[in-house]
Amino acid sequence: MKNVVIIGGGACGSAALIELLILTITGKLYKKVRFTLIERSARVGYGVAFGTEQRSHLLNTQADLMGIYAYEPGHFAEWLRNRGGKERSDVKGGSDEESAYTSRILYGHYVAGELEKNIGKARKHGISVDLIHAEATEIDRLENEQLTVMLDNGSSVTADEILLAPGTPKPNSFKEFGALREYIDFPWPVHRLRERIEKKDHVGILGTSLSGIDTVMTLVDNGHRGKITMFSPDGMLPRVQPDEAGNIEKHHLTLQNLHRLKRQKDHSPTVKELFRLFIKDVEAAEGKKPDWKAMKRRARPPLPFLEDDIRLAEKGGDTVLNMTYALRYDTSVIWGWMDPGEQQMFRKWLGSYWKANRHAMPLYNARKIAALLREGTLEVVAENEKVEFDRGSRQFRIHTASGRTHNADKLVNATGSAGKLEEMDNILLENLLKKKYLQPHPLGGAVIDPHTMQCISEKGGTHIYGVGHLVNGMLMDVNAVWFNVRTIARMATGIISKITRNGRS
Repeated sequence: MKNVVIIGGGACGSAALIELLILTITGKLYKKVRFTLIERSARVGYGVAFGTEQRSHLLNTQADLMGIYAYEPGHFAEWLRNRGGKERSDVKGGSDEESAYTSRILYGHYVAGELEKNIGKARKHGISVDLIHAEATEIDRLENEQLTVMLDNGSSVTADEILLAPGTPKPNSFKEFGALREYIDFPWPVHRLRERIEKKDHVGILGTSLSGIDTVMTLVDNGHRGKITMFSPDGMLPRVQPDEAGNIEKHHLTLQNLHRLKRQKDHSPTVKELFRLFIKDVEAAEGKKPDWKAMKRRARPPLPFLEDDIRLAEKGGDTVLNMTYALRYDTSVIWGWMDPGEQQMFRKWLGSYWKANRHAMPLYNARKIAALLREGTLEVVAENEKVEFDRGSRQFRIHTASGRTHNADKLVNATGSAGKLEEMDNILLENLLKKKYLQPHPLGGAVIDPHTMQCISEKGGTHIYGVGHLVNGMLMDVNAVWFNVRTIARMATGIISKITRNGRS
């Protein structure tokens, strides 16, 4: 009997176990495979992303795309409708459940409940499912091609296939501040913000993306009265998601046109070609040429842009924002068609703008952020370059390219999850990297086969897989549940197929 071990019990790990159990039950493979889920926290199904108790931490995707089942994206909206729907206090925006944004903890309850239900059903069929609450620290390959997973409690688990689902590993940057009580290295769990930041402290937040927005929301919702300053190289806030986005039809930037381009020009799509097609689609939808120069936000005051974004979101969003969402089902394919050099060029030239549009904040939170900017409680500073800690004053000094220096009593690293493998603060990943069981991708995360999700490395073998943020360099949209459950379904089918073949492959 083969043992499939899943390391990480957040949304990705839970979705993987659920899909594997469904395939095992429907394939009547009760005596061929068993499962082990390893999760270091006391509860499974939540992870960092959906374990926050802060009710102002909202999903950044509407409910109708958040189903934990790969081919049932609307399942969460249906679940929500049966539990009070729009009348609940932890549901914001939208005219119906499909277009609503819920608290993250509510979504965590949903995932945990579906996981528990599927495990219960599997056990009734005689399928062994073990839950181990410990941290995986190392993996060793055995001579018979099995693997041993070592745990921090001194025990170990033997595996035939291993899925790495580490969730959102915090960055290991600013290690020199690690011992300082004034420094919080990650916004989660939120109790550290409440316990270590005084109400009147001037708080510096490194990062202006969604992690930074969540940090601001945590502070103000818990009665913070001091100044808050957000820092990032570009000084750009996320754009604002409409409760109900307008429909955009693509005519130019389509997979059909890009495949024709590859076939006729004998090269992969370039960033310039992609951007030209994007511009054509936007201009066709607008019926005119927008003022593209006016859209440049880098290092410019954010409040006018945010107020304009709120106004547009209240009317269904603007064409640029809606076009990025219309592309969501194509982006992973397009990304895979691009050469590595063009991928790097995209991140350098357009990465900040794509991120601001594609990972926008809910309208409910945007209104709160705008109010804080108007009253002067919140400030956004661009082009931060250097951070120091003055032990005499017990304050941080944040220096910018313009020569200005900003002081902060407390500093929160909200730059988001680390992109590169070597920057991820995770003991298991660190050890796998040292042993060359994982190969770093130049753009971040680990190298995998994008079709099977199998990790490709010098010494890792053929029985280790990766999903979610761990593969952020090779795949796009790895922060989106709908995308991850689709890749997980494909991977699960491959794992079960491998197990049912005679011998090992």
